[in-house]
Amino acid sequence: MKRSMLGVLGLAALVATVSAEDRSGDVRGLQITLKSEKAAERAASARILGEIGPAAKDAAPALADALKDPEREVRQSAAQALGNIGPGAKVTAPALITALQDKEWQVRKSAAFALGRIGSPDAEAPLKAARKDKVEAVQDAAKAALKDLKKSKKK
Repeated sequence: MKRSMLGVLGLAALVATVSAEDRSGDVRGLQITLKSEKAAERAASARILGEIGPAAKDAAPALADALKDPEREVRQSAAQALGNIGPGAKVTAPALITALQDKEWQVRKSAAFALGRIGSPDAEAPLKAARKDKVEAVQDAAKAALKDLKKSKKK
């Protein structure tokens, strides 16, 4: 466990110092780690991909798959990462819309954030429904996401 987790953490340090153009190998390696047996490694990989941001758009399908992970932290980190990737993750909108129904409010909140950031017009109706979520943090995230969607339409 220590060895592979140190590898993920070492990669995180490297990612912080490498330019976006040079990150394709990092993104590929992190996509592999998203399938680790260890939830902490999967979640860390998703978080790092989110830190890479738009340059990690090739990982969007793998992150969408991670939205189905049995561990909440992995699902939440994957949704957050997709939001940080932004419009390059637009193909993941259906998976994020499904994640708005997750049993864990943290995942629903992160999915709402991501839908606003990727700018998918398909997200408008589900986000409007999420404004009535039983958890206020999810409601607030859905409202903010709807504002983000309006901004993306104007561009």
